Amino acid sequence: MDDVDDGICSSSSYSEEDCPVCRRAVVMDASDISESEMETLRGDTIGDTMYSAKWTINVLISLSNVCETGWSDTLESELCLLWDMAAEKDVTIFLEKCDFLKIVEVSFNVSSEPRLTEILMGILGNMCCQSNVIQTVAERQELVSLLFNLLSTDDPETLIQLLRLLRVAVWDIQLQERRDVISPWLEHFKNYEVLGSSLVFILNSSTNDDLLIAAIDLIQAISTTDLSDEDLLESLIGVDELLPALIESFTQLIPKQDGNHTRSELRVIENWLTILDNLLEDNYLILGEEQYSNHFVGVLDILLRILQPYVKSHNLLPLDEISAVCIRDCVKLILSFQQHKLPVGPEFIFIIVTILFYLKSGNQSTDSETDSDKSENNERELSEYLEKYWFKILAMSDVEHLQDVLQMCEDSIVKYIMDTTISHPRTSTDTMEKLIIASESLN
Repeated sequence: MDDVDDGICSSSSYSEEDCPVCRRAVVMDASDISESEMETLRGDTIGDTMYSAKWTINVLISLSNVCETGWSDTLESELCLLWDMAAEKDVTIFLEKCDFLKIVEVSFNVSSEPRLTEILMGILGNMCCQSNVIQTVAERQELVSLLFNLLSTDDPETLIQLLRLLRVAVWDIQLQERRDVISPWLEHFKNYEVLGSSLVFILNSSTNDDLLIAAIDLIQAISTTDLSDEDLLESLIGVDELLPALIESFTQLIPKQDGNHTRSELRVIENWLTILDNLLEDNYLILGEEQYSNHFVGVLDILLRILQPYVKSHNLLPLDEISAVCIRDCVKLILSFQQHKLPVGPEFIFIIVTILFYLKSGNQSTDSETDSDKSENNERELSEYLEKYWFKILAMSDVEHLQDVLQMCEDSIVKYIMDTTISHPRTSTDTMEKLIIASESLN
């Protein structure tokens, strides 16, 4: 696996102002050191960094003695600095040589201090951004067992760091699969059934947004893992458990609102939709079963909530890539529901054709030519996708359903729909006649 840097390498919240004495002890400023002094100090630096090896060893000694000396603010500050340092590859290599993984095992076994466990998990997570470390961790059975046992902790901050580490483990599974090699993490994931139940519990019950996002990020990674002989998501979590939990987590993370979605919300929406799409693949018909009726209503409510802001052109244009992806993924799910003859209301078609109308007719200035080019490309690709959706739905819908849609639309949108349909080379006479009859009800 390539070295990972995708938001996984988290850091502590400590800044230089929080602990200036520790910071000066750890990081040496080359501009303040003479050449002769530099030659002397090079023996104390970690690799190509300016971090002090001696200081790091002293911190590890203090950590090893925490049971005798007790947890302290000083040790907490030092470990938080080490957490930041562990994002450096040379520091990770040094910590490995200092048998840090063994120190973590011992600490997890004996520590009753949640903050210590969280920080160690964060350091370990940063180290696992290096491909060799995540693979080394997988080979340490005791450490793996301790990690999965920590899924039962009630400390959300520790869980956040643990789920981020497990996401890196999923990426290792994906990488090894592409090489026709089975990652040890695959067996660990399947052997520790607590993973699936813990993720469902978090989605159903947590009120901590960061923890919910970490859980969704992990499940998204699992759902996109393409194995040759099985569906990893399905083998870990059943649709019966995951679907209602996904609905519950969304209502917690994305409350109903009148304004547009923030970028952080769009990232959550994108991952949530990816999970739902992969979860329901080849399983759409179950949503028509009586025991799933409430879940289907919940899914439709969420899709409507995602799309609703875009009925206002200022929320849609200029169109950024992540908004385009979220709209397209919603429409893909809606079309699948309709193709499987599940009951989808006309309000969804109304919103989709309204978005299509704005994309075809709207022009809003952007901050730069580059932004404008990106926006125009996003708008062109999405409008092509939505236009294809419209013609598929037009062929599937009866006159009454089309009447319900057109009655929701403004005159300008109805005119656009009619003109687009008439000018399309593949519009059949029967289809056009059906649309004309539906439009006549507006007069």
